[in-house]
Amino acid sequence: MGNHLGWKRVDPVVERACKFLVTHQESNGSWFGRWGIAYIYGTWAALTGLASVGFRRGNPSIDRGVRWLLTIQNEDGGWGESCHSDVVRKYVPLGKSTEVQTAWALNALVAVHDSPIPEIEAGVKRLLELCESPGEMADVPTGGGLSGQFYIHYHSYRYIWPLVALSHYRKKYGEKPG
Repeated sequence: MGNHLGWKRVDPVVERACKFLVTHQESNGSWFGRWGIAYIYGTWAALTGLASVGFRRGNPSIDRGVRWLLTIQNEDGGWGESCHSDVVRKYVPLGKSTEVQTAWALNALVAVHDSPIPEIEAGVKRLLELCESPGEMADVPTGGGLSGQFYIHYHSYRYIWPLVALSHYRKKYGEKPG
């Protein structure tokens, strides 16, 4: 609503929604996301939503969410979360990066940074590598059906979310890194 309808946090409905997000942020800075896996997805949704209505770096919730994403970034530059996070209601690393979760994390970071930081550049590099050669992680579920029971692999997500993240990067910062 912020990006496409121009709503800002001064609107009472938006202010209530923002208050909900801020009060439901985990102590580590992440947010739980019900329909995606789970904390990367929730943190992406919260950060991009808050940024779209005017929240910026320097806001404690934004800064805590950013710090959390940066602390869980894999050494290869990407992000990956296990479906087990959904069961234990705590972030559980997958141990490998996925296209979709890397795209979600990148999109969140791009939404709140005025210029690219090294972690964003590393994430873009890894995302491009994953898109060119997805390997075994291409079929990792990214949607939560019933916690601990079944998870959903949306076949189109590995195409859609990287395109969204990379297009937001390019629109905000220009061409992709060298």
